[in-house]
Amino acid sequence: MSYFFIFLFTFFIATRKDIIYNNITGVSTIPEYHFLVMIYTIICAIFFAYQTYRHFHYLYHYPLYIPFLIVLATLSMCIGSICPYTNTPTWLSSIHVYASMSASILFILLLQIYTHELSLQFPNVYLQTHWIFHVGLQVLVLLFLVSGAITGMIEILYIFFICLYLYAIDRQMKKVSHMTYSVKQFWNKNH
Repeated sequence: MSYFFIFLFTFFIATRKDIIYNNITGVSTIPEYHFLVMIYTIICAIFFAYQTYRHFHYLYHYPLYIPFLIVLATLSMCIGSICPYTNTPTWLSSIHVYASMSASILFILLLQIYTHELSLQFPNVYLQTHWIFHVGLQVLVLLFLVSGAITGMIEILYIFFICLYLYAIDRQMKKVSHMTYSVKQFWNKNH
């Protein structure tokens, strides 16, 4: 349910301006939405950090640097949201752009690492879910190449694909853990 609310709130904020020519950063330049966008971005950063970390714990093992990358991406997104963006170039605007972009790319990189580890440790779950991540990534790259900028439409789809992917993994992992529990029960009952 939390994925759905994050997606709906992203859609609400991104549509406060034209989603083809503007993005959420553009919405933050509207005085009445500035504080809302800042709080929303910090909440999303923390939410996706928690979800990413939780999903890595589904695995039997993962690289030791993963928690560091999650914290780095979260801090970068929070710094990007706190630094105000203005239409005139300033050093704070530059920090906003670079911090926000690096955080978004880091979260995609983390999901790519996760997807790779999932393919090795839970191949059945990987086969059921990886297409969401890969198709989503291809759509985002294609839209970015066509538009030449990060638009509200791309941000909405970014959140949509990530939420859908994490939700699908949650569903598949519940099935796996339920089957594992059933096998353990059967084994204990018969031995």
